[in-house]
Amino acid sequence: MSVPPPPPPGLNYLAAIQPALIDIMIGHTFTVILVPLLIAMFYFSNEHSRRQPIFILNILNLCLAFSVGIMGDSRAVNTMLSPTHPYPVSYDIIMGALGAVQTILVDTILLFRICSVYPPRYLVWQRFVALVSLPVLLKVARVINLFLFIAALTRAAKGPNAEAALAALWVAAPYLKIEWFAQLMDNIYASSVFLWTLWSKRKNKRGSVTGNVKLSFRMRLQTLFWIALSNFTIPALFSVAQIIVIYREVDPVVINQIILANTSIAVIGVVFATVWAGSVNRQIAQSDAKPAADVEKSGVNGGVMHFATRGTYATHDELHTTYQIPVISGRQDLIDDEGKSDSEKYDSSSK
Repeated sequence: MSVPPPPPPGLNYLAAIQPALIDIMIGHTFTVILVPLLIAMFYFSNEHSRRQPIFILNILNLCLAFSVGIMGDSRAVNTMLSPTHPYPVSYDIIMGALGAVQTILVDTILLFRICSVYPPRYLVWQRFVALVSLPVLLKVARVINLFLFIAALTRAAKGPNAEAALAALWVAAPYLKIEWFAQLMDNIYASSVFLWTLWSKRKNKRGSVTGNVKLSFRMRLQTLFWIALSNFTIPALFSVAQIIVIYREVDPVVINQIILANTSIAVIGVVFATVWAGSVNRQIAQSDAKPAADVEKSGVNGGVMHFATRGTYATHDELHTTYQIPVISGRQDLIDDEGKSDSEKYDSSSK
């Protein structure tokens, strides 16, 4: 296929404007959402949560996504307004590499949430290693695959007709397929652990809970559900779509647009889950801060026991028991030396 001649000065081909315009519509739509999410991240966090790895990774991912969004907008505008002065192919390689790093960071955040729900000190080391081995190995493989892909793209960019060589390598090489299959497996595994946790909590529910404890626990379950849903369903569907279109030899421009939407949705989904969890924890903290008299007024009168707020456990008799976190490796919900219970530790999975 012959390359068309450059357009006359001040003009451009519709075939070049159309994909660039679609890229702007997709990329810029997601980029502007990142600003309120960044503000919400700090608004619903506190000094302690801002030191957690999940918060730091979320901020790093937001900054990367914002940078890639600006780079994509700049490239698309240049394609439309300056067709005779295109950006170098290395620019596209950098954008693609940063996009792959974003997806790896998203799944790394999910891994940290798994470790927060099941901390090493509450599991024997064999079980903890078994729990995190698959996601860790997948991420190592994805990082190695990314470096190999960048090296192959760099070699192709140095040859003649670099743009055509990059487009052919983009579709024909196995690196993208490896990344997308690994990404899908990684996402399914992390989300399955969260959904299993939710199921275990509902299955092991027992006793009666009133007041703030009931509200807090219900809100925690809802938080976990939205975390699992937002971080799994939509990104998984886009990952499947990516795999389908690359095997059907669709136009690389369309593949790139699907990748752009999938990466943006994955980043926004994991950050939104963190913001949602922060808002829930803030509501719980405000509810726990109410005077005991206010709690009693809002509770059920009569023979129902009113349990203490978070951080303490009331004694129980033969009729009423406290609502506890599911047992992990045969251990009950205990209060450690720092005065924090497992229920409080559970909150850290959403910070």
